[in-house]
Amino acid sequence: MMYGSRSTKAFALSVLFAGAAGFALAQPDIQPPPVETPVPEPEENVPSPPVESTPLPPSETSFEAPITPPPPEVVVPVQPSGVAPIATGVVLGGIDKVAARTAKFDATLKQKVFYNTLIITAFACKTRPPEEPPESAAFLEIQERKPDGTTQKIFSGWMFASSPALNALEHAVYDVWVVGCKTAPAANTAPVPPNT
Repeated sequence: MMYGSRSTKAFALSVLFAGAAGFALAQPDIQPPPVETPVPEPEENVPSPPVESTPLPPSETSFEAPITPPPPEVVVPVQPSGVAPIATGVVLGGIDKVAARTAKFDATLKQKVFYNTLIITAFACKTRPPEEPPESAAFLEIQERKPDGTTQKIFSGWMFASSPALNALEHAVYDVWVVGCKTAPAANTAPVPPNT
């Protein structure tokens, strides 16, 4: 029996060694980690190898002419729709500096208008056509009545609605300015065609 038990032990040991050997054989190959090699940096000013190019045949060579810009568009100014509106009078504004009162009044051309102690006569009023920037100007003559009944001319000249301070009445009590021209109703005229 001893013999049998020895052989059983030997067999068991051989199986054990064989299993360990098989286990070792089943293991994957372990390799050392790869060694990193430094990458050489590119050298500066190293000429690159020449590149060969094939020239085009003379018939296929094209030369571009210099590009010239197109001529500018011709802008035709808008023709005026006719004459400027005909003025029949002037619309004036006034202020009494002592009483702090303002007034707006009309003055018919070549007729006297009274504003407190002032006598205002409008001789002309010019305004621009509607298609131009608005502007009205009037030629006025302003006189002042004195307490003794005499009159004194204190202003004569053009006043402009867009720039009242350009040629203003210089008076201690009153200011007068042009608001605009009073025009007659325009005759029925055909509209102007748009600029094409």
